[in-house]
Amino acid sequence: MRSGERALSVLEALRERGEAAGHGWRLDTELLPPHLQQVNALENQALVEFASREDRAELSALEGRPVRWAARLTPYGHDTLAYGQSRPRAEPSSGNAGLNRQLVELIPSQMAALRVRDLADQLRMPPADGLAEQVRAAS
Repeated sequence: MRSGERALSVLEALRERGEAAGHGWRLDTELLPPHLQQVNALENQALVEFASREDRAELSALEGRPVRWAARLTPYGHDTLAYGQSRPRAEPSSGNAGLNRQLVELIPSQMAALRVRDLADQLRMPPADGLAEQVRAAS
């Protein structure tokens, strides 16, 4: 598994567990050491945040045990996960684009701009002002 895929996997695990727990945090007992190292790396990239002392005290009260650390996605982490999950999947070429369809080839930066536009309503950190309109006008 490549490092980007591994990072997305850890972000997904943090999101899923945080949602399941209801409080948004992934707790210290829920990750294996290799994943913890990845969480530390993601924190350095501002994709994950660690709970403050006050947050850990609240979580300890909720859990009924001491919580040494907890992590959750930042808004940038949520957006990175949404963007990573929106990657186009390879589809076998049918050889025929269909009667009402035309094959259009895009360079990677054009595809990235379209993906951001398509995700705009799901992102926690919205695209720059005017970007969505520029993409719509260009398409």
